[in-house]
Amino acid sequence: MKLINYLKSYLYFFIPLITLLLIVTIFYYFDIISNNTMKYLKIIIVIFSTFLGGFKIGKLSNTKGYLKGIILGTIISLIFFIISIITNKLNYTQIIYYLIIIITTTLGAVLGINKNHHA
Repeated sequence: MKLINYLKSYLYFFIPLITLLLIVTIFYYFDIISNNTMKYLKIIIVIFSTFLGGFKIGKLSNTKGYLKGIILGTIISLIFFIISIITNKLNYTQIIYYLIIIITTTLGAVLGINKNHHA
């Protein structure tokens, strides 16, 4: 698979992630949402964004969408893992979080490739 397809898929992950997190952070700053709500929204936004990235890589793939999703999810998880190591915030819940990212991206890729072949 071409590197450009992974970069496109990464943008489909990254742009909604940054945009939605910025909006939620603004709401949190102005006390429109609570701290507890903020925690859940951050997780939902990451899951949504990884699904979009996976869906895009699936649509760009001709075969083995699940494998492309696993690769993209692993790349995203590695980036988050490195950030966790740098900020010293690595714990067992983070590992579960990274697995959820990989699973969600893979699911998005499988649905994306199926949409690609049935359209």
